[in-house]
Amino acid sequence: MRLAKTMQAVQITGPRIIRCGELEVPVCREDEVLVKVHCLGVCATDLEIYQGTMVYFQTNQSSFPVIPGHEWSGEIIALGSEVQDFNVGDRVVGETTIACGHCSYCQKGRYNLCPKRLENGVLGKDGAAAEYMVYPAHALHRFDASLSYEEACLIEPAAVAFRGVSKISITPEDTVAVIGAGPVGLLAVQMAKAFGAKKVVLFDIRHRRLEMGLRLGADETMNVKDGTRTDLFTAVVEATGNASVVESLLDYIVPGGRISLLGLCGGKRAAFDVDQFVTYDLEMHGSLGSPGVWKTVIELLQSGKINTAPLISHRFELHELEKAFQLMENKDPDILKIVLNVAR
Repeated sequence: MRLAKTMQAVQITGPRIIRCGELEVPVCREDEVLVKVHCLGVCATDLEIYQGTMVYFQTNQSSFPVIPGHEWSGEIIALGSEVQDFNVGDRVVGETTIACGHCSYCQKGRYNLCPKRLENGVLGKDGAAAEYMVYPAHALHRFDASLSYEEACLIEPAAVAFRGVSKISITPEDTVAVIGAGPVGLLAVQMAKAFGAKKVVLFDIRHRRLEMGLRLGADETMNVKDGTRTDLFTAVVEATGNASVVESLLDYIVPGGRISLLGLCGGKRAAFDVDQFVTYDLEMHGSLGSPGVWKTVIELLQSGKINTAPLISHRFELHELEKAFQLMENKDPDILKIVLNVAR
């Protein structure tokens, strides 16, 4: 197979500045593969990069220019000389976190905390908003033809949801509140049901999102604009990244309950009643990324237990990424998940 020498790619070169154009196709090193990107999911982190507000800019860990894109699926078209576990033609997705593999965090399996980590399309590595991308083989996972490339590009947010829900050790006795009906929240609803929760209630302010939650397995929904519920929950998943919502979480929880935080609040602080937190003997977990869960999540999707297809509301081409950002900024009520079809 003759490989292309140039490719179309999208770079964000500064706040609200996008360059669509031709770049050289990267060359894979010995332990890497060259991937032809098929589909790319657009998420809130990508929008924050476009706006210049991403947390890693604020901490000086990342800088422009950035080729964004960390929710992707593609096909291997070339192998580095040391790659043995993959073949040309394999359908693959890749973990966002690319760690050193040697530090104490990596040795404990917590490579999402590796101080030398790269994050694809976010921190130190160009992402999938390009026709081709190199990727270290150790961070790749195969998926089979039972999943389309569109469905597979949302394995990454599904893995984030799985890991966040797994933190609170759901049992068949649990009643679970999922707060926030964005893509990760809707995936968290499915994950909570897959873990066997007795009841899952989804909270949001957008009626169409709540309807989608019912389609995806929520037992009940609640539009918080309509008032408050009086029943409490044994487990709560927070998926809004809204500091005021975080401050309200103790209003949802029973004594001995568990809380999982999946959203970042953009540098805003949240205050809550420490006395209640202590006297209720609560657990609260932050969940960053998706270390160690990808194979399980792929199996859940391939078995049909988790469904990403209904989340896709809009489809664009690669060069229309800025249009996708503008729709997201305008808070179009019909938007749920935007997917870019990259392969030509």
